[in-house]
Amino acid sequence: MSQNIPLAVSLVIVGSFCFALSAHFQHHAVDRHLEGNAAKQRMSVAAFLQTVRSKRWLLGLLLLGASFLLQVAALFMAPVSVVQPVGLLAFPWSILLAAWASKTPVPPSVQLAVGATVAATLAFTVVTSVHAVDSSDLIMRRVVIGALVVYGIAAAFSFLGSHGPYSWRSLFWSSGGALFYGLEAALVKSLIEYARTHAWPYHPEVYFIVAGLIGGALVAGWLIQQGYATGAPEIVVGSMTVTSPVVAVAFGFLVLGEGARITFPIAVLMIALGAVAISGVVALTRFHPTYVHTAPVADEAPGAAVIVPDAQAPGSDDVS
Repeated sequence: MSQNIPLAVSLVIVGSFCFALSAHFQHHAVDRHLEGNAAKQRMSVAAFLQTVRSKRWLLGLLLLGASFLLQVAALFMAPVSVVQPVGLLAFPWSILLAAWASKTPVPPSVQLAVGATVAATLAFTVVTSVHAVDSSDLIMRRVVIGALVVYGIAAAFSFLGSHGPYSWRSLFWSSGGALFYGLEAALVKSLIEYARTHAWPYHPEVYFIVAGLIGGALVAGWLIQQGYATGAPEIVVGSMTVTSPVVAVAFGFLVLGEGARITFPIAVLMIALGAVAISGVVALTRFHPTYVHTAPVADEAPGAAVIVPDAQAPGSDDVS
C-alpha cells in the first residue's frame, strides 16, 4: 500500500470506537467476577480464568482484535507517529459509553479533562501529519534496544500497580499495558518497513521482534485486565490512548527516524501538547465519579479507595 494518511486516520477512528467498546464489555465482566474489588488487589489467575469464560469478556476480545487489525492496516499507509495518536478518540468514546450505561450526565470536571486531552492530542496528530516523512530509517539493532528500554519502563509501572498508592493502581497497571501496546504498534511498523526493503531470509533480529510482539501482546493483555480489576474502564482507556501514542511517537522519532523533518520549535510544541493530554488523563483519575475517597477502615490499607458500583448497562444481566 502507498502512503494514504486520510484513509489511515479513518481506519483508526473506527478502531478507537471498537477499543472503547471492548474496554466497556471487559471491565464489566471483570468487575462482576471480583464484586467491585474495593481493596484494589491484583486479580488472581484463577479469577481471570473464570472471567474469560464470560460472553461479555469474549465479545470485548473480538472487538479488541478488530481494533488491532484496523490499526495494522493503517500502519501500512501512514507513519506510526501519525496513526497511534488518533486512537485517543477511544477516550471520549469510553466516557460517553459510561454515561450511557449509568444513565447519568458527565460531570463538568470530567468534561474538562476529556476536552483538554482530546484537543491536545488531535492538535498533536495534525502537527505530526504535516511533518510526516515518506519512509522510515530502519536499523534493526536500534529497534531491539528501543524495545528493551520500553520493557524496562513497563516493568516499573507493573511494580507500582501492585505496590503503589491504592487510588492510582489502575492508572499504573493500564500505563504499563499502554507502554506495551505503543511498542507493539512501533514494532509492527518496523516489520512492515523491513519487509518492504529486504528479501527472505530475514535477519535474526527480525525473529526477536516477532517474539517480542507475541509476548508483549500477552503481557499487555494481562496488565490491562489488572487495570479493569482496580479501576474504571475510562481510566484504563484514557491511560492507554495517551501513554500508547507517546511511546509510539517517541519510538517513531528516535528509532525509526520519522522525526527527520521536526524542527526544534515544533518539537517544543509537541512536548507541550503531550503534557496537556497526559494532564487530562491524570485529572480524570482524580475526579472520576466512580471513586469516592474515604477515611481508611480497619481492614483496608491507608489511602484505599472505596468503589461505588457502576450502574449496569442495559443487557448487563447476560449469562457470563
